[in-house]
This record gives sequence, structure tokens and C-alpha cells, in this order.
Amino acid sequence: MATFRPPTDNFVAFVLPEDPSGNFPLSLDERFANQLGYHIRNSSRGRNIYKLVDGTYTDGQPSNPDLIAKVYYGGHDIEVDEQEVADLTAAGYGSYIT
Repeated sequence: MATFRPPTDNFVAFVLPEDPSGNFPLSLDERFANQLGYHIRNSSRGRNIYKLVDGTYTDGQPSNPDLIAKVYYGGHDIEVDEQEVADLTAAGYGSYIT
């Protein structure tokens, strides 16, 4: 059986965002944590791939859960059968299948 690993985004940083308005400044502990976080390399985050009931695939979560036929959770290795391999390849996810 083939294995599908959904694509990842490699931009997840380990720092807290500053509030641009200045209404909620970071505490002293949060600022110290950010100093450490700037030295940690960005990590990857898996994207969920949704198979919709009409047979199409998307990585954007539909607003109506009734439209979802199957979810391929990001960051996991998922065993797929030959039909799913063909469908995922046709949808442009063939390079994520081994």
C-alpha cells in the first residue's frame, strides 16, 4: 500500500507576536521567551487535505462540514489505496505519495 504525507508549511516561528497597537504589551517573561525563540529555527506544520463529497480535494477547510468526505491530517503518514493514489495524483498531490 502507498503512503500519503500531506504537504507542510515551513514558517512556524516560536515567538509571540507583538501587539502593534501597544494596548497589550508583552510581559517580562514573554519578552524573555521571545529572545530565546528567535534563536530556534522555524519548524514545519502539516496541512490538512480535505476530500470533498464531489470528489475534489482542497487544503482550505470548508465552512460546511457536510461537504467533507475524508480528512487527510497533516503531519501524519496515511496509507492510501490505488484509487486514492490516482485521485490524489490527479489533484496535484502525487509528489507527497511514496
